[in-house]
Amino acid sequence: MIVGANGTGKSSIVCAICLGLAGKTTNLGRGDKVGLYVKRGCNKGSVEIKLYKAGGNLVINREIHVENNQSVWLLNGNQSVWLLNGRHSSQKAVEEVKALQIQVSNLCQFLPQEKVGEFAKMTKIELLEATEKSVRPPEMYEFHCKLKISGGNWRMCARKKASALEKFKQRKERNKHGVGRYYEKKRHLDMIKMLDKKKPWVEFETACNELEGVKKEREDAKKQLKTVRESQAPMLKKIQHIDSQLRPIENQMKDKTASVREASQKCKQKRDHLDSKHSANLDTNENV
Repeated sequence: MIVGANGTGKSSIVCAICLGLAGKTTNLGRGDKVGLYVKRGCNKGSVEIKLYKAGGNLVINREIHVENNQSVWLLNGNQSVWLLNGRHSSQKAVEEVKALQIQVSNLCQFLPQEKVGEFAKMTKIELLEATEKSVRPPEMYEFHCKLKISGGNWRMCARKKASALEKFKQRKERNKHGVGRYYEKKRHLDMIKMLDKKKPWVEFETACNELEGVKKEREDAKKQLKTVRESQAPMLKKIQHIDSQLRPIENQMKDKTASVREASQKCKQKRDHLDSKHSANLDTNENV
C-alpha cells in the first residue's frame, strides 16, 4: 500500500510498477498510450524494478520513448524485443513476471486508484476468480474453469430436463381434464354396478316394509273389529234373544202356511168339482 499526500507521486509509483511489470495501460485507467506516462517535456522515461527470485534476483528495465510510443526492455541487463505503441510487453518479460505469480491485471493483487470503482462493481464470482488467480496455484483456476464448463454442461442438461419437465407438466395439465372425466365416468360405472347389486336387496327391504305395513293394518283392523264386536255384544245378545223368540213363531207360521196351502188346495179341488158339476147340469139342460 502506498500512502502519501496529494501530489507526492503516489500515482506515478503505481504507474511505474504496472508498466515495469509488463502491465498494459488499460490496467491503470489513465492514458491509453505508454508515452503519456513519461514526464511532460521529456523524450523518454525508464523504469527499473528488482524482484526477488530463488537462484538470483530478476531485474527488469523498461525504457519508454515518447515520440513513437516504443519500449526497450532489459532483463538482467540484456536487451529484449522492441514493442510498438506500448500496447504489449516483451514476451520474455511477461513470462518472467508470470512465473513469479505477479498479476498487475488482477484487481485483487494490484489495485490502482482509478480502478477502485471497477473493483467495487465486481460480482462475487469475479472476486472469487480474481482471488484464486492471485493467491492460489495456477492449476486451481484451471480446475475452476473446468468445473465451470462442467457446471455449464450440467446446467444445460438441467435446463433441458427442466424444459422437458415443463412440457410434461403442460401435457399433464392438458390431459388433466380428460383424466378427470375418465375417473368420473369410472366412478359412475362403479356406482351403477353397486346399485345393480343392491337393487334386489332394496326391493326385498321395500317388500318387507310393505308386508310390515300390511300386518300392522291387519292388526289394526282386528283391533277395530274386536272393539266393534265388544261394542255390539249387547245388541247381538238382544238379537239372539229375539231370534230365539222368533223361531217358534216362524215354525207356527210355517205350519199355518202349510195348513192354508192345504186348505186352499182342498178349496180348489172342491171348486173344480163344483165347476164340473155345473157344466154337466148345463149340458143336461140344453139337451132337454
